[in-house]
Amino acid sequence: MSELTPAQLKAQKKAAKAAKRAASKEASGQAPTRDPREAKKEQQQAAAKEGGSSSNTGNNSNNTQGGSNQSSASASSKEDRTRASRPALFGHLEKAGKVTAADAGKDVHPEVITLALRYSSYQIVGSSDRARTLLQAFQRVIADYETPEGTTLSRNLTTHLGHQIDFVISARPLSVSMGNAIRWLKQEISVVSIDMSDQAAKDMLVEKIDEYIKEKIDVSGSVIVESAVNDIADGDTVLTFAHSEVVENTFIAAHQAGKRFKIIVVDSRPLHEGRKLARDLSARGIECIYILVSALAHVLDDVSRVFLGAHAMLSNGALLSRVGSALIATAAKRKNIPVIVLCESMKFSDRVQLDSVTLNELAFPEMLANTYISDKKKLPEDKAKTSLKYLNLCYDLTPAANLTKIITELGHLPPSAVPVIMREYKSAYTM
Repeated sequence: MSELTPAQLKAQKKAAKAAKRAASKEASGQAPTRDPREAKKEQQQAAAKEGGSSSNTGNNSNNTQGGSNQSSASASSKEDRTRASRPALFGHLEKAGKVTAADAGKDVHPEVITLALRYSSYQIVGSSDRARTLLQAFQRVIADYETPEGTTLSRNLTTHLGHQIDFVISARPLSVSMGNAIRWLKQEISVVSIDMSDQAAKDMLVEKIDEYIKEKIDVSGSVIVESAVNDIADGDTVLTFAHSEVVENTFIAAHQAGKRFKIIVVDSRPLHEGRKLARDLSARGIECIYILVSALAHVLDDVSRVFLGAHAMLSNGALLSRVGSALIATAAKRKNIPVIVLCESMKFSDRVQLDSVTLNELAFPEMLANTYISDKKKLPEDKAKTSLKYLNLCYDLTPAANLTKIITELGHLPPSAVPVIMREYKSAYTM
């Protein structure tokens, strides 16, 4: 047997002495006592497991550490409560964030900060509007940009824009149209010649952004409106859901063309986007009926066609749009009512999705919790925290089988033509 080391011999003697003291006290009828140092060590270990620090260490640095641990534990507990308030099945989804100007880094442009705050508060919600305002903010960023020494604009500007994009994403996940616009812009920056002066390059990029907005948003929308007007006839009752800019412009153009028709605007909480559409159309003299989605079954028998806007058209022909669109399309399909989608090609995505669970966006749960019941009182907060789980989805998925056709600036297409169009025009869309 190998000899014990000095440390092992010392520990052995210490244990023998402790056992001898315990035996002596037990023989005299006294309760055995523990080594104060051992008791103190165990106390500190127990406190560390609970996320705090020992209050009797007498060391200022340890006290500071304990406060930090308690703050971390508090933040972790808050996050756990937030997660617990959502159904576990949807815990992986992206969600909007509550950002402030203080959350922005030093490289984030003031124009981008203002825009991100508007996204976060849902003041700008339309997919086309979000893409347009983002590109316009990037114009200001590019105009104020100065290339650091030792690098070139084509290399550094992309990194600088990355800081702006990260802050926008922290406020709210990007839409498909915004993602396509960002990829296009990065491609344009990458091909800027290193021989071009910075000012000339910035002027060129600002001009290209103007061209993109005009071609992909403004002109595309105008072409869709001119084409979609032909699908509205005198005496029609057209149903639409929430609010879409291109759908609203189609109704206005049809009314200006002298067609007599009626609009049923179906709306849902919490955003109630259809209120603005109904208010604007009725102000122009168009006959409107405003209902909530719960009353859909009572009006479908009078509907001749359904017009829907789009957040995105996916590669498998499915429609990703404001939550509730799938319900309306399915109900219309069962009654053989044509469902027509108005969608600019900049909203086409090469993504394939079969349900609304895999990829979606979660809005703030407070938008559902802070609702009023019949006696004008808010839901009790204690019950909201303990017995309710919030699921405030932004979008749902409508299968291609429930859609009649898609009207884009490229013409009237069946949903199955989406991947064909994307292959033919991929270089233009920069997917």
